[in-house]
Amino acid sequence: MRPLSLLLASAMVLQMAMAMPQSSEARARRYTISQRHTALLAKINRFQRSGELTLKEANSLREENSDIYRREARMKSKNGGKLSYKDMARIENDLNDLSNKIHRKSLNKRVDD
Repeated sequence: MRPLSLLLASAMVLQMAMAMPQSSEARARRYTISQRHTALLAKINRFQRSGELTLKEANSLREENSDIYRREARMKSKNGGKLSYKDMARIENDLNDLSNKIHRKSLNKRVDD
């Protein structure tokens, strides 16, 4: 009798573990740097169309995205067409900062209205 109850208990625990949602890391999307540039530009355009960003704000954010892209190209040219891990981390941090700016500006617009 005891082995049967142990088997049922372990089956229930396994079933509950499978029903739990995945961690955020498991669900996180992995974008390349160029995909992030494109996604951020699309986000800027979408927020401008919806009125959450002014033309001036949108153009400033687009220019910052272009600056990051140019910096990335310079880093690649100095390293034989590839980014070092250190350079990749810098670009990712810059893109994270830009993404945060986009959201901050759009949220400020919602609060101001």
